[in-house]
This record gives sequence, C-alpha cells and structure tokens, in this order.
Amino acid sequence: MAVQREFSATEIESIICRLKDVIAASVVADSQGRIEEIHVLAGSARSPKQVVRDIESALMARLGYSVDHKIISVAQVEDTTPRYDHSRLKFSDVSISIDGCRTEATVRLAKDGVVYSGTASGTSSPASQMKLIAEATLRAIQSSALSDAVFTLEDVEEISIGGRRVAVVLVSTITDRGENFLAGSAVIKQDIWKGVVNATLDAVNRRLFVSRER
Repeated sequence: MAVQREFSATEIESIICRLKDVIAASVVADSQGRIEEIHVLAGSARSPKQVVRDIESALMARLGYSVDHKIISVAQVEDTTPRYDHSRLKFSDVSISIDGCRTEATVRLAKDGVVYSGTASGTSSPASQMKLIAEATLRAIQSSALSDAVFTLEDVEEISIGGRRVAVVLVSTITDRGENFLAGSAVIKQDIWKGVVNATLDAVNRRLFVSRER
C-alpha cells in the first residue's frame, strides 16, 4: 500500500487561499508534520460544504493529497470588503533585449487599464532568460504597489507533464509567520516567455492586497 507523502502547512495554506471566497486559512500539524486540523475563514456566498469540497478537490489536483473532510472546519463572515483584490494583474507584454552576452528582460502587467513594468538584466543563456523574465515580473508586481510583501525568486524551470510543456516558478516571501514559499505554474502554449510570466503571476497573484487608500 502506497504511503501518502506529508505536505507542509505552508504548502496547503497557499493552495487553499487561492480558492474562491476563501479569506484566510490556518493548518495545524503535529510534531511529525502530519496535518491534524484545517481552519478556513470564508465569505458567505457559498455553503461550507461547497468550500470543503473545493478544498478537497484542490489539494488532490495540485498535490495528490487526499484530505479527510472531517478535519476541515469552515467559519463564514459577511464581508463586503474582500481582503484580496480579485481584479488581478494580468499579462500585457514581455520583451528581451540582447547586447553581446548581456540580456535585459522587460515585463508589463496590466490592471484596470493601468500598465506596470519591471526589468531585470543578466547573462543571455536560455535558463538565465527564464529567470530574468520571472525577476522582471516580480519587479512589475512590486511597482504596482498592490502588496506590502517582498517577493524573491527562488527558481524557475520548464518541465514536461502529460505531453505538455509547463513553466514552474518558485517564489519566497517573508511574513509574520516566517518564510513562505509560493509555487506557480502555467502551460506553455506557444511562447515560453509568456508562460514564465503567467507562472510567476500564478504563484503570487493571490497574495496581492487591495490598495490601503482610505
């Protein structure tokens, strides 16, 4: 009988917080890292059973992790001011300029008709280009001022799964609970550069907060 791999509380929280109507999530693990409790705060637009089913489906799809619904508790609130901005940053454009052995990547992201750009420079190898595009995406996100968090690129890779090319990006950020790792992915349909941008957005978009303007 196959043994199910244990996943960190941070991994599971990151996936749950991407789900519709979820405001916050807290995962409790025992001393061996086994998940004992999952507490979720959600809006009232959908029933707790629907939220639990979404959690079960998401964890199975993203991690291959089968969670017992009995350990999931859902609290709901009437919330007319969502914590997260669901009008997210979207891909607008990406370009690369090569000058000898140096490369500069520029990424533009759009939200509500406003375009934010970021650039990063380095060497011109194919692997370096992917990292530069991911770095430029993070800088464009930073220029949007939609988050107080500081995101750091850990790695980016192209993998093959199910006969498809997929861009995978790992990003870290520091929160009040310590270092947090966020993973994002995107199927590469034609352009690997766009795939890297979308994978980076997939990793961090759910962590972008609504502007704090009063």
